[in-house]
Amino acid sequence: MCGLREKIRIGMAEMIVVKNPAIIITTVGSCVALCMYDLEKKIGGMAHIVLPKKEDVDEDSDSVPKYADTAVPALLFRLISKGAKRENIKAKIAGGANMFPNLENPILKIGEKNVKAVREKLIEMGIPLIAEDTGGNHGRVVEFEVRTGMVKVNNIYGRKRVL
Repeated sequence: MCGLREKIRIGMAEMIVVKNPAIIITTVGSCVALCMYDLEKKIGGMAHIVLPKKEDVDEDSDSVPKYADTAVPALLFRLISKGAKRENIKAKIAGGANMFPNLENPILKIGEKNVKAVREKLIEMGIPLIAEDTGGNHGRVVEFEVRTGMVKVNNIYGRKRVL
């Protein structure tokens, strides 16, 4: 299947799990793109996390991928249900920017809080975080190639990074 890779775009508060060969794409600012995969089984998934914890938000939302504390275990469960082995699963993250660096309001530091919440939940779940491109004050386009586990991160300044 040389060159035949399905490209799947996900938006805010969305999650998907797929088998090889697919590329999952999203765009993040203060949100975090969480990529988890089993390289041996060629199964991977991405969650577009918007906020750190569901309990911190006074809203009635059923959107599991929206929050770090619910997205990490949900993505892990979906990977395992598709055939991934827990002991093989690794994670990479991108995003968590401070999109308003000139404003000092702590509520605007949501990117930092998102990254911290994702890291904490990965540790709690026993999933190794092996690479990240987080922080700063710029948006990113994130492309996750399930077959290889490679994550390409392009920022608005033209910097390209491979995780």
